[in-house]
Amino acid sequence: MNFRRRSGKTRPHHPGAHQNMSKSSAATTTPPHSLQGSRSSRGLRPLALAIGLLAGAPAALAAPSASDIEKDIARAMDTFQVPGMAVAVVHQGKTWYSGGTGIAEMNTANKVDDDTLFQIASVTKAFTAAALALLVDEGKVEWDAPVIDYLPDFRMYDPWVTREFTVRDLLTHRSGLPLGAGDLLLVPQTNTTRDEVVRAMRHLKPSSSFRSEFAYDNLLFIIAGEVIAAASGMPYEDFVERELLAPIGMGDCTAGLTRVPASASKATPHLLVDGEWQITDSLANPLIAPTGGINCSAGGMALWMQFLLADGKTRNGEQLVSREQMKELFNPVTLTQSRSYLVEHAGAFLTAYALGWNVSTFYGQPVYTHGGGLWGMTTYIALLPEQDLAVFASNNLMSSAPLAVVNDIVDSFLAETSNESGKDWVAIAHDAANTRVADADSEVAQAAAERDSDSTPRLPLKDYTGTYNDPWYGNIEISLNKKGQLWFTSERSATLEGPLEHFQYDTFIARWTDTTLNADAYVSFELSPEGGVEGIQMKAVSPATDFSFDFHDLNLRYVPEEG
Repeated sequence: MNFRRRSGKTRPHHPGAHQNMSKSSAATTTPPHSLQGSRSSRGLRPLALAIGLLAGAPAALAAPSASDIEKDIARAMDTFQVPGMAVAVVHQGKTWYSGGTGIAEMNTANKVDDDTLFQIASVTKAFTAAALALLVDEGKVEWDAPVIDYLPDFRMYDPWVTREFTVRDLLTHRSGLPLGAGDLLLVPQTNTTRDEVVRAMRHLKPSSSFRSEFAYDNLLFIIAGEVIAAASGMPYEDFVERELLAPIGMGDCTAGLTRVPASASKATPHLLVDGEWQITDSLANPLIAPTGGINCSAGGMALWMQFLLADGKTRNGEQLVSREQMKELFNPVTLTQSRSYLVEHAGAFLTAYALGWNVSTFYGQPVYTHGGGLWGMTTYIALLPEQDLAVFASNNLMSSAPLAVVNDIVDSFLAETSNESGKDWVAIAHDAANTRVADADSEVAQAAAERDSDSTPRLPLKDYTGTYNDPWYGNIEISLNKKGQLWFTSERSATLEGPLEHFQYDTFIARWTDTTLNADAYVSFELSPEGGVEGIQMKAVSPATDFSFDFHDLNLRYVPEEG
């Protein structure tokens, strides 16, 4: 689809200035183009320090101009067909660039600008970790204290793990649970409460030993939010906004979509469906606040990045989070596997996860990153403390554009420090995304070609109907609709409903009525030796399905009718 991108208000900044500047003034008021020497490494962790020593002291940076940054943004928006994007760059302790481009919502005149709020999704995790650091400074929380000290009802599947599970474990994706375990409690729109998340943890079965492997998790950050509430005596959202965001100066940012004022400029999430933009629902459930609920603008995120690069100091010089606890936030804990394209193109190695941050290298320089994605909106942030550099980007589309823009801008800053710079990160990210989709489509097509198309269900369709329960998820209902089709309905999420299309034998495919979910799933009925239905196992049809649709973790058992 061809579309015209409309530029919104942009704030290219001269160091020390915070007023709005037009693009014409940005052309004549250019920030200094070099940083002599390097920033103190006192805030780096041992792994990052070792990497930095191997790389040597950084040379002067070739800082891109506002127009260079806007060219990167424009190219990414064209390539990924993005409606709107917000970008912020912090360098040498000041906002180097902060602005918005495009539209906040299709078929409207609402432009994205420096103040437009985006749902930053899992980039929120660093805020939750920082909020805990505040409480550690106050002596109300200890990183290595058991979670049950703060939440007595907290339980994991294994009693020993329950006793040993610490606050640090909540933030480091080493629980032993599989990837995204229990995320169906969060997506799509659900009626889950935080108390239900706490109770669900005891039913989620591990896939590896405790603290032995990395597996990304969202529910445990919600538990971390409950620790914050218990230790502080106030709801997570109130604590984060009052004790963290407000002192930093991020008064326009909120700890949940429902807390955004009606008058605020905010981006609407979009999907590309057959090459056309389509608006999709925001994930507005307050449940997700500690793991992915922060809403913030380019201007607000610039202040956040200044705070991080200043080792926990606000603009007025207040040491909000102690240097000791800032070091803890970036201390590598769980080893992870580097993405192949980052290994190939950026030399990423020794990748690990800290407290809400990925730790790795970019052209030999220590880098702390995190991505975030909610349905119809993605975000990416990168900090390079040795370069006193941080870059943030968010867009209102399910795309890799933010990652591409951030890496392009970082690449530009490092142009004179690495012989590897000058990569086309827009093309790299676009090719990686296309390859993933193509591989997934090929696997789906192969499964369809290999199915036994002559097979039929072993039972009359009415015999598959009834209520099925999973102990952590709750009930789903299989019924017959007016057309005589089997119909799937979730009590947890009204969005998760649709007809069951026969695939082979006793396996069907749930075709969700909300096709924007892109999460059709196999529904396989299990029969007892006597021939009755005992349960259901599920699995996403496409390997490209978002991992938060963890159908495979369900163990739905048939619930006999009373009487």
